[in-house]
Amino acid sequence: MTTNEQAKAGYYYTDHELADLLGISLGRLRNKVSAGNPLPPRIQPPGCRHRLWPCDAVHEWLEQFTIAIAGPPRHEPVSRRRGRPTKPETRARRRCASSP
Repeated sequence: MTTNEQAKAGYYYTDHELADLLGISLGRLRNKVSAGNPLPPRIQPPGCRHRLWPCDAVHEWLEQFTIAIAGPPRHEPVSRRRGRPTKPETRARRRCASSP
């Protein structure tokens, strides 16, 4: 059964499965829940300590964060290293500045 079929069948993720899906540890997921960080909607059945995460709601929540990449990746200019330039770097800059 694929993930889409599971979502249609009313499948629920457990905390372990959701943590694996998000690529975080179970402890990190628990910290996010207790801190009130934005997470997909969850179900907590009465009289039960387990949280259940509806599969379709989790995937809809994740789709909000899809990033569309437009165009080729842009390369940032090479930054100069920190600190005082070495003598060869200083000489090279002088040569470039003085030559037309």
